[in-house]
Amino acid sequence: MIGSFAVQRMTAITFDLLIKRLVLASLVLIGAAGVYSARGLYSDGSFWLMEMLPRGGFYIFDIHRAYAQILVQAPVALAIWLNVVDLNTLIRVHSFGFVGIPLIFWLAALAIHIRTKLFWFFLIGFTVSYLRSNFFAAGEFSTAYALTAFCTAILLKERVSTWLLVCMLFSAIVLIHSYEATVFLGGFLASLTVLRIVKQSTDTKAVKISLALALVCFLISFYTGAKSTFFDRPYDGQGTANLGAFTQLHFLYLLCMPALLAITCINRNKRINVVLGIFCVVISMAYLGYTFRWDQSQISFGYQSYAYRALCCFLLLGSLLLAVVFHYKPTFLRLDRPSSTVFPLSIGTAAFFISLALPLLFHTYGFYKWAQRFEAEALAITRHTHIDHTRINTNHGWTHGYNWMWGNPSTSILLRGNAEAIILNNSTHAGFDPVDHETIARDPLQPISNSTKSNGQTTRYVKRSLLFP
Repeated sequence: MIGSFAVQRMTAITFDLLIKRLVLASLVLIGAAGVYSARGLYSDGSFWLMEMLPRGGFYIFDIHRAYAQILVQAPVALAIWLNVVDLNTLIRVHSFGFVGIPLIFWLAALAIHIRTKLFWFFLIGFTVSYLRSNFFAAGEFSTAYALTAFCTAILLKERVSTWLLVCMLFSAIVLIHSYEATVFLGGFLASLTVLRIVKQSTDTKAVKISLALALVCFLISFYTGAKSTFFDRPYDGQGTANLGAFTQLHFLYLLCMPALLAITCINRNKRINVVLGIFCVVISMAYLGYTFRWDQSQISFGYQSYAYRALCCFLLLGSLLLAVVFHYKPTFLRLDRPSSTVFPLSIGTAAFFISLALPLLFHTYGFYKWAQRFEAEALAITRHTHIDHTRINTNHGWTHGYNWMWGNPSTSILLRGNAEAIILNNSTHAGFDPVDHETIARDPLQPISNSTKSNGQTTRYVKRSLLFP
């Protein structure tokens, strides 16, 4: 009996570890696909790059988010300083900053706890935040969420190395000016840091000093987020509230799945937990069927990514709070037992992860095909042309609609290599246009040239081949 139990436990542990490694491999795949498809161009991303190129480096336009902007723009700035002039290379390096850098911190957070049950809580956090919102990669929120998860993973680790302490301090500094959500994230991390200082008696003096420095940074980030949210931005609550979201299946699914997974951690009945785990798998597969077959909402996936960024913050905090509770009160969550009892949580979380990872990968491929059409049209036109007068957009539904008002003209210039002919926004567009067509017409290459070198010479960025063959 004892031998049979030991074999079953070892099998469960091995299977558990295999799933975790497959998850990490999936994150690498998501990052590689995002960089290759140049998903960083989506939405505001191309506009950011267009503003960076003539400056010869960083484009910082919001002091409250400056450190996060510096972090994700650093790869492109470094490439420019190294005299890289090929636009295709710079576009993919730019996508690495927007798509890959947040993923690196998420990979690190998950890898830190790959041999503990905390892994599943961090995977829930990754699923509800990055997978739901990072298709809109040109947002500081994705970086702020990833840094928060990374710092939490370190704070919940029993023994912290010097290298991890340095990384946590770096992350804490970046969070100071990252995103308005630090009004919540900063307060959470500060509270967790105090809890660790009080509870972890085995920490050395060097660790405690590092924790104290991180605490200061977290408190400053809380202040910065609060100041920007309540005093420096003209928000209208009536204009931003959308109670109709409670009727959307995507919204309800994002709320219900973490709740069901949390119940499997609290419930004491093993049979009910197994049923709940299987139920989570069934719901996840049904959701996939809905998204690819039956969804008639006609809301583009990219817009949904942007719209869900605030909700993702609170769902992330909820999953991280579960990790904190399990770390300090494992008996409360009923997970302080052999690995086999974690099956409902692990299999349910894995299914939840798959249900949002597959749509992200699908739309990454969809964006590649859309950008392929966009590049072909950008090279073919001979005068400024409205996008609805091209063959780029077949429709604006869930599986299409990758154009964005702030991105269309900039994407056109970057993919064409000059501004002699630009794909403009829809002919019916009456809002602000980010591109000054008259200025560009007088000097077509000026928007993608850099004259900031010390010798006064101008560097011209060139397009040598198709980015999307």
